[in-house]
Amino acid sequence: MATRWMTLLALLCAWTTIATAAPVTDRLDIEHDWLRDIAYACEDGEDTGTLQLRLGQDPALIRYFEVPATVWEAFKAAESKGSFYSTRIRQRYERQYGKSREDVFDSPLPIQTTVNALCAFNEECEPIILQSIEKSHESIFVAAYAFTRTRMAAALVKAHQRGVRIEIKMDVNQADFIGAQRLLAYLRGEGIPVTLIHTAGEYSAMHNKFMVFDMRWVVTGSYNFTTTAQVSNWENLLWLDSPDMAEQYKQAWDAIVSDEVHDAAASASKPPAD
Repeated sequence: MATRWMTLLALLCAWTTIATAAPVTDRLDIEHDWLRDIAYACEDGEDTGTLQLRLGQDPALIRYFEVPATVWEAFKAAESKGSFYSTRIRQRYERQYGKSREDVFDSPLPIQTTVNALCAFNEECEPIILQSIEKSHESIFVAAYAFTRTRMAAALVKAHQRGVRIEIKMDVNQADFIGAQRLLAYLRGEGIPVTLIHTAGEYSAMHNKFMVFDMRWVVTGSYNFTTTAQVSNWENLLWLDSPDMAEQYKQAWDAIVSDEVHDAAASASKPPAD
């Protein structure tokens, strides 16, 4: 028994050492027209790390994740840094533009609570949402990555007409599609406010898909509020009966705002100068 506990203690100490290891940062000091503040952070013993830089006069920091150390070494050795960045980095790795979500939203601590829950899959998802809209009496807060499903929109309008407070936040890029444009015009025409959320960065999105009903029920999952999700995709949805969970989701909904957009961000598309 003593041997087992010693082994577990050793593993815990090793894990703690790994978890708290500070990354080593390597900075690249170069004179360049449109690449600046270039650095690469990698934990000791790891073969990938995070590459960060700024473009032109844009003050926002861009981070590229899980960039191999070999790519960083090749970048440092490249005769044309701009060309290397454009062809070997810019479109190849996940990236974060500007502040991370943890910089702008102080996430509430996870809670443990007992909930009544229901799970649904594929074509089962929409009826759960429609039933939740129908039985709401006070408020519905919607966070939608995409929204084109007219049955849901009609149900929300009907709820609004009986006095339910309804507010919607949706990803701005998904609002460009014709179906979304028609649906949003319909909702706004009926007096339901819709806020389009701009998330800075070419790959970024307001990717939430959830609704909070009467500060008691929540629906959330992979399911977008679209016809494609209803009839074509593999999807899942959870319905939760929990005021505690509803409060946490409402806090998250309140925090969803558009990112600051810098005028200089257009410099990201500037062609290599060297």
